[in-house]
Amino acid sequence: MVKILSIILVLCICGVALSAQEKLPPLESKLKISIDVPFFPFWDTVKVDRIKNRTIQFGGSATPWKSTAMFSGLTVPRVIFTESDVRIVFEGGIMKTHDENTSRTMGQVHAVIEGAIWFVLVGSDGFFGQEQIPKITRGMNFETDFLRRSSGGQGWFGMKFGDFNQDFVVVRYGRGYVWTKGETHFIIPDIDNSDWLPLYLEQFRTVSLSAEGTARARRISQSVRLDAVEYERVIPSPDPVRFGENHIRDMWLRTETEVIPFSRLRSLRGVVVLTKDFRNQNRLMFLNDYSSVQVFLRILFN
Repeated sequence: MVKILSIILVLCICGVALSAQEKLPPLESKLKISIDVPFFPFWDTVKVDRIKNRTIQFGGSATPWKSTAMFSGLTVPRVIFTESDVRIVFEGGIMKTHDENTSRTMGQVHAVIEGAIWFVLVGSDGFFGQEQIPKITRGMNFETDFLRRSSGGQGWFGMKFGDFNQDFVVVRYGRGYVWTKGETHFIIPDIDNSDWLPLYLEQFRTVSLSAEGTARARRISQSVRLDAVEYERVIPSPDPVRFGENHIRDMWLRTETEVIPFSRLRSLRGVVVLTKDFRNQNRLMFLNDYSSVQVFLRILFN
């Protein structure tokens, strides 16, 4: 019920915004390409303690869960292709972070494609992620490395009203599958080429609901998107306390504000993305995500 009311609320807000905005002059339906370069390399990921304690597969049912880290490395800009009824998004990168005791190397990619015929929207997305933490634990005569791999995707259908390049409102219902696998590697003096040993393998079916709306004016545009996801284990856990919950949920609200600071240089724009989570960010079990505040430089090609 909360999900349905939240989606209705967002749709109402978007509808009011669409009717109140100063309208842009009509544009031809043509391909637009935008490249979003991040200013601040902050990402949300799983706390190292959860990995050391081997409770990462519990999702948000054990605490603490989230850690916001500053990564350095090759952060691939977000690339968005849009036409009136088609949108394609690519994002990802290879990033590293260091603290007093550990370092992380993270690589991931996420792709989204969706299109509409009349008012009917169909789409899909997919992701792959890998994270490695060398020497995460140290004993008297050994050290261990940690490796996490995850992938998954979903398909959806829904309704779309408006133009992806101007004002629009979208609702989606999707189903998918995700999995994540953790492994450890022992480093023992005088023993070479030891195998990676499994720590966990988790598989989930997903059901998602989302609502999104965008209103554009001459110098500013505002997007609002609400996502709700439910994860169900493919193989039920016999003991949720020891092995994790069989049903976990996510819900988050993400707003994106785009500003055109120079009227004669409309191809350069600033973008601020704010994320508010209403649950436990269980998606971090599978894929690292943007932090609650992100700033991008957007370069637009018409």
